[in-house]
Amino acid sequence: MKQKARPSRSQFLTPAPRHPAPNTQHPTPSTHTIRVRYAETDQAGMAHHAAFLLWFEEGRVELLRSLGKPYQEFEAEGLHFPVREAFCRYWLPARFDEVLTVATVIEEVGGASIRFGYRITRESGAVLLAEGYTRHACVDNTGKIRRLPLEARKMLSS
Repeated sequence: MKQKARPSRSQFLTPAPRHPAPNTQHPTPSTHTIRVRYAETDQAGMAHHAAFLLWFEEGRVELLRSLGKPYQEFEAEGLHFPVREAFCRYWLPARFDEVLTVATVIEEVGGASIRFGYRITRESGAVLLAEGYTRHACVDNTGKIRRLPLEARKMLSS
């Protein structure tokens, strides 16, 4: 019986193809700096993978604020944006006390959804640490899917 050849270790270390990014709707990214807190790191001093999703959220909140409509204003209008999908490709670790830049763009605006794209880099040298996206549904106060109001769709698409 012929045995299958085992994949080489290098095949596992080769980065997978990048997830295709859709056409960017909001070409100028909103940038926000953060400092890696001790509580976000493990014993080796590297940021835990879940911290990157929290940094994505900070970037998203700052982007909405920079557009002149903070998240709280959407909530006051009865609109909420729960995460439906999240993707993060990790390239290099972030370490305790490093200053990072989170660049956030709006990649897609649908009838009842928004997709944000993110790039996290070290502030010194702009070294890419991670990139990804989150897709959000638009829901009302009861959690029912709701179309984005035309005004909000225009603002997010401009």
